[in-house]
Amino acid sequence: MKKSYTILGIIAILVLVIYNALPEKRFAENVFPVGEGMKVSAYDDNSAGGTSVVQFGASDSLASFQCALSAEEKKPAWCGLVFDFDPSGEKKFHNWTFVDTIHLEFDVSGTDEVNLKVWAFDPDVTQLERPETYRLLLKEIPVKPGHNKVDVPFEQFYIPDFWYSDLGVKRSLNRPHHESIARVEISAGWKQPRGKNFVVNVREISATGVSNAPSSIVIFIFLGLMIVAIGRRHPVKESNEKNG
Repeated sequence: MKKSYTILGIIAILVLVIYNALPEKRFAENVFPVGEGMKVSAYDDNSAGGTSVVQFGASDSLASFQCALSAEEKKPAWCGLVFDFDPSGEKKFHNWTFVDTIHLEFDVSGTDEVNLKVWAFDPDVTQLERPETYRLLLKEIPVKPGHNKVDVPFEQFYIPDFWYSDLGVKRSLNRPHHESIARVEISAGWKQPRGKNFVVNVREISATGVSNAPSSIVIFIFLGLMIVAIGRRHPVKESNEKNG
């Protein structure tokens, strides 16, 4: 019996040694510059009767976005820049399960805040033909005039109350769905004055993180060792009781 436990202990030690020797498996993905199958574009409120004015251009190294929200208070007012992983609606979503940070590098003028939005496919809510039904993960980012480099912890993104109320979604359906990211968006901050022009020139957006796959494997092995150890202990105990 002692020999069996010694062998199990040696196996456990070897597992820990191998785990510590493994290189850190990092996850990294570019949002911009865009990869194959992706698309960068801009939108405005004109189709809803708004009069916001947008100028947009994109090259391999720069996505240039300029907008002045509708000056008329009674008109809709929105505009934004979108990096779409699935522009053809084929459910080619990106798995961001291991993402822990969003990195951004951009030049800004005319505003002191932008909204960064990550949209995820939610099978309980999302209708592919209605972009607003994708799950919204939101983070407001303070910015300064000129060049900005920002690292945003993914845990700081939240699902805003208005998303639930606008779509009539139960608040119990609150899973972020990191495994099905459809697009990333940059839009005007909530306090952006109407009629004031603001510019965002994006140079880089990327998502990074560390895979926890090795940790899961180690936990699985240790659970297996525990099951074996318990399984070997019970037969011995039962045998002693019969002999007694």
